[in-house]
Amino acid sequence: MPNIFFLVLRRMRAPLITLILIYAISVLGLVLIPGVDSNGQPYRMDFFHAFYFISYTATTIGFGEVPYAFTYLQRMWVVVCIYLSVIGWAFGLGTLFAILQDKRFQQAVQLARFARKVRHITEPFFLICGYGQTGRLLGRQLEQRGLRFVVLENREERVNEVMFADYVFDVPAYAGDAASPEMLQLAGILHPQCRGVLALTGDEQVNLAIAISAYVLRPALVSVCRAKTHAVAENMASFGTNRIVNMFDAVGQRFRMALHAPQTSRLWSVLSAFQGEPLPPLVRPPRGHWVVVGYGRFGHAIRAALDAEGSTVTVIDLAPPDDLPRESCVVGLGVDAATLKSAGLERAVGIVACIDHDANNLSAIATARQLKPELFVVARQNLAMNHVLFDAFRADVTVVRSEVVAQECLRAMTTPTLARFMELIQLRSEVWAAALLREIDSLCAGTVPDNWVVELNSAHQGAMYALMMAPQPPLTLRHLLLDPHAPERQLACMPLLLIQSEQEILLPPPETALHFGDRLLFVGQPSARRDQQATVNQYRLIDYVRTGIEPPAGWLFRKLAERRQRHAEARVVAEEELGGLH
Repeated sequence: MPNIFFLVLRRMRAPLITLILIYAISVLGLVLIPGVDSNGQPYRMDFFHAFYFISYTATTIGFGEVPYAFTYLQRMWVVVCIYLSVIGWAFGLGTLFAILQDKRFQQAVQLARFARKVRHITEPFFLICGYGQTGRLLGRQLEQRGLRFVVLENREERVNEVMFADYVFDVPAYAGDAASPEMLQLAGILHPQCRGVLALTGDEQVNLAIAISAYVLRPALVSVCRAKTHAVAENMASFGTNRIVNMFDAVGQRFRMALHAPQTSRLWSVLSAFQGEPLPPLVRPPRGHWVVVGYGRFGHAIRAALDAEGSTVTVIDLAPPDDLPRESCVVGLGVDAATLKSAGLERAVGIVACIDHDANNLSAIATARQLKPELFVVARQNLAMNHVLFDAFRADVTVVRSEVVAQECLRAMTTPTLARFMELIQLRSEVWAAALLREIDSLCAGTVPDNWVVELNSAHQGAMYALMMAPQPPLTLRHLLLDPHAPERQLACMPLLLIQSEQEILLPPPETALHFGDRLLFVGQPSARRDQQATVNQYRLIDYVRTGIEPPAGWLFRKLAERRQRHAEARVVAEEELGGLH
């Protein structure tokens, strides 16, 4: 990173030398030219008075002729000095203004300011590389969770969006090359408070470079990278990337789950959606013949899911795919009735519009519904700003690219235990998933719940006190489900997963005893999360929920309570000794 001070000095070298020479010649001339004092005697001005006079004369302040009135010769020299100094200052100020307006200098100043902001961060933060639709969505979700982040984006107009966004905290952002290891260091990848790096740029080669830099510079750091092809994904995995997000694989996996396990799929969607949104509806894609409009990576993923579940598929694309037989594909755009009919739309149960352009997707859906209104519709939405149009079409499933990637990234960053729970639920029955969904619905009144992880370790003082210092009465899961301010009332949350040593317990019962190092996954309302955090962080509150007895709050009252306890114990000991004597 360039030093701003020396950068300015280098550019100001010629103007500064010019000014120094003008001042030196002006001072020397005043010293050498003889003057006359108040008594009419000749005198010569010393260097101090000459420099003093030139200093205020050259800056056009003007305090008069000192220490005595000047002679004609001195005044002629002063006139020359005035014009020389004006030329020198004009040269210097003009050069300075040119430096300030220079784009490279402004970038250097912005880089220095960005690096300084990152260095001064004292809270945990994530480094987001790429501030497109996914980056903006992730920024909002991190803000809601109280997590800070730093943005590194190649396009300057997107960095300006960060500057004018109404985040509750200052977000350091810079327009730079995220593939550069030096730039990643300036953005805080080596900062002790950095909790993870997200590679979300549109160029997967840049994402790969970020993954490599993260692995080399800080191997233990959580890294989540976006990939479009399996070859790059495998390369990222070889460099230790914790989570590789492929939007098309994720969509294919979710769609296949919806085909054979709709309740489990809905539970997956509820746990993946953003907190506070309405609960996703139950989606039951029918089996039968499907028409897929567009055969890119999205279309490949959907067709593979439909094939795996026994449905037949006809693909519409501008170029005939090499991996499909001729009778399974139709050449065309898919927005006209003739092309859709030739693909068998009249006998189809559903249509998937997954072209890269939203206008074509909407056109294909509109034409298909005119031909067969009862079709099951899956629509791909490429741009988030078109949500009004897609909402008006009311497709059965609308896949928003930025939301899918953001959900996958958020789960990998903030609650990795949730990812394990979502793997385990795929092994459970549909009845089990439906029952859990009913509990979540009643718990959060039809909105997506918050989810969080509580780890009983030294970071939580209350939990340490209850497990290590005062283990009686034993701490159980039920205690963490009680309101710390009114233990007779239950918190609006429920445990989903308990990881205890090597054991994983789904939906652990409230009577489960807790131990040091246990990790628990909860879902519930944000207020329940705050109250539970207060319980595990304050020994007074954790004692209150365990015993129902509110401990003294102040230091004086605690000392008095300890004294009464000692006296009561001494009295018991004395009574036992007397009883032994009798």
